Amino acid sequence: MKLQKTISQKLILITLSLCLLSSCRAALAPEYDKAIVQNLTETTSKTLQFLASVSIGTNAETFSSRENKYNELIGEFEMLKLLARARPLPKNNVTQKINKILASKNGPTNTDDYPSAFAFNRIVQNLNKMKATDKKTGLNTTVVQAFKGEIVIFLDQAVTYESFLKR
Repeated sequence: MKLQKTISQKLILITLSLCLLSSCRAALAPEYDKAIVQNLTETTSKTLQFLASVSIGTNAETFSSRENKYNELIGEFEMLKLLARARPLPKNNVTQKINKILASKNGPTNTDDYPSAFAFNRIVQNLNKMKATDKKTGLNTTVVQAFKGEIVIFLDQAVTYESFLKR
C-alpha cells in the first residue's frame, strides 16, 4: 500500500513537472511583425527598381529628377529601422550565456541591435552616400554596381532575419 502511494506521488510530480516545462520557453529573438515584413517587401521592390533605373549611370545635371526617390527610399528604411527597434530585446539567462560565449570567441553579440535594424541602418548609409555622389559628380556603372552590391547584401540579411522570425 505504501509502495503504491509513493509511486502515485512520483507520477503526479512527474506529470506536474512536464506540464510546467512544456509551458516554459526562452525568447531568443523578437516576435514576428507582419507589418515590418510587408513594408520591407514593398521597399525592397522599390529599391531594386530604382537601382535598375540608374544602372547605366547618371549625371549630376539630372540629379533633381532622382532626389525625391532617394528621399523616399531613405525615409522608408528609417521607418523600418524604427519599427524593428521598437520591439523589446529579449533578455534572459540563455541570451546572456550565448552572448558570453560569442564574446569569448570575439564573435558579435546581439545585445546592441537586431540584425535587421543594423541592416536597415547600413542601407540608409549607402543610399545617403549614393545620393551625395550622384548630386556631386553623377554615377558611372561601376559605382552603381558597387552601391547595389552592398545594398542587396543588407536587404538579403534583413529579409532573411525578419522572415525567419515567422516560425
